[in-house]
Amino acid sequence: MKNDHYAYFYTSHFGLDSSFYENKVILDIGCGPRGSLEWATMASRRIGLDPLAKEYLRLGAKHHRMEYIDAPSEKIPLGDSECDAVFSFNSLDHVENIDMTIKEIKRVTRPGGIFLLLVEINHPPTDCEPHDLKPDIIVESLKPEFECEDLNVYRPVEQGMYQSILADRKISDPQNTREIGYFSAKFKRVSRNRV
Repeated sequence: MKNDHYAYFYTSHFGLDSSFYENKVILDIGCGPRGSLEWATMASRRIGLDPLAKEYLRLGAKHHRMEYIDAPSEKIPLGDSECDAVFSFNSLDHVENIDMTIKEIKRVTRPGGIFLLLVEINHPPTDCEPHDLKPDIIVESLKPEFECEDLNVYRPVEQGMYQSILADRKISDPQNTREIGYFSAKFKRVSRNRV
């Protein structure tokens, strides 16, 4: 249950320094049991949201230096504009209702905040991953509240999403590709007067 690989993906992969998160409220949607935000000691609040959070706490996550909230992404129990940064790593294709999840991401991210997304795209639906996500539809569904600042799609390697990104085999025309791959995008929440 190691978690030392996470910091790179929340920072360097997206061109961010850890100091970016200084005194910020950060939220990881579908955080899993490994303490995905333990690295972010500079943040003012580190929240992992997962409908299995109570189980994770029983399995030992209670020892992590972050807060776990047991709730679905379709109904995030946080206030409007409460988060400076929201993350969904390998979880958006697992949610029950993508439209409601995106609506909640828009609601809880403050203007000027960011949303970082890593997710498998263009794969046939399965019981655990019931959505066939397309890059152009993802980008469009986050508008007008979010502008996409960085977008890549990586070809898969056997070891999974994180190793595929590190292998750096990028697909050309990532927003329109229909190849199976791993979508990586940084979105910025535009200020209210621009929406």
